[in-house]
Amino acid sequence: MAETSELIEFRRAFVWLLCGMLLPSVALVAFGVVAVANERAAVERRLAEDYDARVRALGLDLLARLDKSAEAVAAGKPDPLVLTVQPLGKPPAELADAARRAATLPIGGHVFATAEMGSERRALALVRADDHRTLIAQFDVAAVAELVPRLAEARFPRERAAFRLFPPREPVAALAALRRIVAEAGQTATVVSRVGLGPPLEGFALAAELPGDPAAPLAFRNRTLYIALLVLLYLGIGVGFGLTIREMRRAYKLSRMKTDFVANISHELRTPLTGVRLFAETLRAGRAEGPEEVRQCVAMLSTEADRLSRMVEKLLDWSRLEAGRTSLELERTEVPALLDRIGQAYRAQQLPASYQTELDPQLPPVNVDRDAMAQVVLNLLHNAVKYTGEDKRIRVRARRAGRNVAIEVEDNGPGVRPHERKRIFERFYRADDLLSRQTEGTGLGLAIAKKIVELHGGRIELDSRVGQGSTFRVLLPAA
Repeated sequence: MAETSELIEFRRAFVWLLCGMLLPSVALVAFGVVAVANERAAVERRLAEDYDARVRALGLDLLARLDKSAEAVAAGKPDPLVLTVQPLGKPPAELADAARRAATLPIGGHVFATAEMGSERRALALVRADDHRTLIAQFDVAAVAELVPRLAEARFPRERAAFRLFPPREPVAALAALRRIVAEAGQTATVVSRVGLGPPLEGFALAAELPGDPAAPLAFRNRTLYIALLVLLYLGIGVGFGLTIREMRRAYKLSRMKTDFVANISHELRTPLTGVRLFAETLRAGRAEGPEEVRQCVAMLSTEADRLSRMVEKLLDWSRLEAGRTSLELERTEVPALLDRIGQAYRAQQLPASYQTELDPQLPPVNVDRDAMAQVVLNLLHNAVKYTGEDKRIRVRARRAGRNVAIEVEDNGPGVRPHERKRIFERFYRADDLLSRQTEGTGLGLAIAKKIVELHGGRIELDSRVGQGSTFRVLLPAA
């Protein structure tokens, strides 16, 4: 029931984590897309503002050039921009207002006008030739269009934009050629600014064009920057998500192991306590017959008390290691002397097995806390005794391994399955099979050994073959 509840909590936390990361990420992507689109619009707006001023200045230059053409007509001189010149008879309705204004001008003055004559839109100048005569001059729109790039080059040297005269949008037969020229020229260009003109080119527009897509480089730079930041963000989110899930799984597994540990340690503590109570009650009730039975009861009491003491001491050792309150007293120690010390402690515990020792000659000394390192090797020996059968063959070897000294404890037990080897040194972990359940222990012995070895700057390794035994190897830096 507790395991099911923990699993539900784990899944709930996972869903909340997923929602908490996914929803802001989607919102961020949407915001980024809008931001990139707005940035492109802003780039286009800045280009338009920049080129609008240039196009207006060019429009003034073009109007000044048309003024000169009208002055040439008044002087009776030819001009390349003027297509025809003829006296103004009775003006059509579209030119009535312009004709009245021209009649009030001094000799040589002119008024620009635009008129639809038949199917053509004409650019005109009404010029006051003398007191009795007004001339009407028609401009050659194609020639005016060809003049625009030259005026632009004179005003804006080394300008990469192309300036063109655009015809009216409505189809007019006489302007078909101009429209075709402009369309062909603008196939690979983008209009960044377009300004309408007044008479005599009313309906026409001056435009600035840039090759390709001028906003693309700036917009592409911003998009690239955004995408790079987005990729980095998602990489960070992915790594963080993976690490969080790993930690959540680790916490979930640790919670399960702690639950199993509490159940296991409760059983392990209950067993010696039951024995202590049984023998104590036997002595108190006087059911022991004779001194021999009393001695046996006292011996069993001592054995169970020692067993209980070892369990409690192991719990305290782990607590001190976890809290960082363990201080090591490192001493330069010869390996044979260290193994002799371990052998004496092992024999004093009267374990139901012996072991063989193999030492390489001329081993370098090591800097160790002798008591702590003896505890490590004794934990490995206890483990070997616990998990081997009746035919116990245990060896302790010490040899040189590069810059390290290797102390190995080898047994002929059942071995450790491959999927359990990575977790064998985890706290509270015990191999989940029938054999481990039939053996006593807290699941802390190997974790304590690993922690102590790491505090010495070394490491502990496991080589194992299922059915053939295991070798635990402690590697310590040579002094």
